[in-house]
Amino acid sequence: MPALVSGRKVRVSFVGTGGNARAHMRDVHRDPLAEIVAICDTSAQALADTATRLPELAGIPQFSDYRAMIADARPDGVIISIPHTLHYEAAAYALEHGVSVEVEKPMTCTPADARSLIALRDRTGLVLTVGYQRHFQGVWRWVHEHVASGTYGPVHFVEAWQCQAWGGGGWRGVPELSGGGQLNDSGSHLCDIMLWAGGVRPSEVFAFQENRGLRVDRISAISFRFPGPGVGTLAIIGESVRGMDEGMQFWCRDGRVRVDGIDSSVRVTAYTPDGAAQPVAVQEVSDYPVSKDGNFVRCILGEDAPQVPAECGLAVAAFTEAVYRSVATHAPAEVDW
Repeated sequence: MPALVSGRKVRVSFVGTGGNARAHMRDVHRDPLAEIVAICDTSAQALADTATRLPELAGIPQFSDYRAMIADARPDGVIISIPHTLHYEAAAYALEHGVSVEVEKPMTCTPADARSLIALRDRTGLVLTVGYQRHFQGVWRWVHEHVASGTYGPVHFVEAWQCQAWGGGGWRGVPELSGGGQLNDSGSHLCDIMLWAGGVRPSEVFAFQENRGLRVDRISAISFRFPGPGVGTLAIIGESVRGMDEGMQFWCRDGRVRVDGIDSSVRVTAYTPDGAAQPVAVQEVSDYPVSKDGNFVRCILGEDAPQVPAECGLAVAAFTEAVYRSVATHAPAEVDW
């Protein structure tokens, strides 16, 4: 990518200062190529909590309006970590005012908004990335390299599931802010990595969901088909007696790849056509050299390419929107690519 900044550190500001945002702040604060120049939140308490929890940011200017922050702090990039339905407006405003954007998942809640952000990125020449950290994990990069690129031949069946004691607390249980339940929250990571690592693009979905007493979905059972031809299933279980866990399998013409667990506990097994298991030595699979925040900073400097480009956000938005449309209509729904 062409350099947008040279000869100095990248000036980064934050829209949203909750727990997720603070993790980004710590990461950026440690990056020798970046500096935090401002933080913003509509909640005075959230701003105060950030100052208490991150004393290393003492003295950093605070704002209650991201528009004023962008005008006064003049950042090179903003990292957006606010309720899902507010992502689009904040990201579009930043891009329109010459500021690159890293936006937390999901990038947007509709494919139309995702395409609008991509058009803004292309028109302005700025950076637009999405906060899906699994693209930087060596095990998932291995799966992408061997499944999406066709090492085992075309994929003809996919199985993916996620379980979590997901309570839908706070704004996550308010559809006007969350844009949906666990499918649009933790489940967004599962959808993204299935689409990216497997290289599949579902053309049609049929889904059922249960809210389990919430205003948003807590359990999802999704079937889909993709060109190839191929079919698959994805399940989100937000009322689980065990902690966060996941599994995913790709059945291909010349083998099968199975992924069990999440984060540091993940295990990958490849199966040959005769069914022989070949465990992948995950300790020998290298993570990407920098984090998602480090990649964002280095894209602005022209030293790296986006590892989670906005097209990944569009893919998740299109798939998720089709699921919600299928549930609402009690019928199959085509994915709006």
